[in-house]
Amino acid sequence: MGIKSILIIEDDESVRAGLKLLFEEEGYSVLEAIHGQDALDILDKKLSRKIGLILLDFKMPVMDGPTFLRELHQNRSKILSTIPIFITTASDNNIRQVPLKTTGILTKPFDMDELLRIVKQYCGA
Repeated sequence: MGIKSILIIEDDESVRAGLKLLFEEEGYSVLEAIHGQDALDILDKKLSRKIGLILLDFKMPVMDGPTFLRELHQNRSKILSTIPIFITTASDNNIRQVPLKTTGILTKPFDMDELLRIVKQYCGA
């Protein structure tokens, strides 16, 4: 298995750019989406087979994290079942009350060692 890409779904440009830089310096290819609908458009272009991990911001304009997950569940269940999704959030208080199928939750600011461990686990070394 080769190294897979990371899809970052994040409306904050500085967070998205920082994560992209970090992952690219580690040798990973990165796809970027500014909200859930943007990410669905990327996934619909048949790029999902190359993605090893999705980092999904919880609160975003246009389409937030929970709406994106519901859309995957209702219309793209294969993606939901084959690509690990980690929700990223500044506070996990509200997330724990929402029944969402995800692999995990990463709280901002990120623990970079944990983040890179997760990326290596799902995308290859």
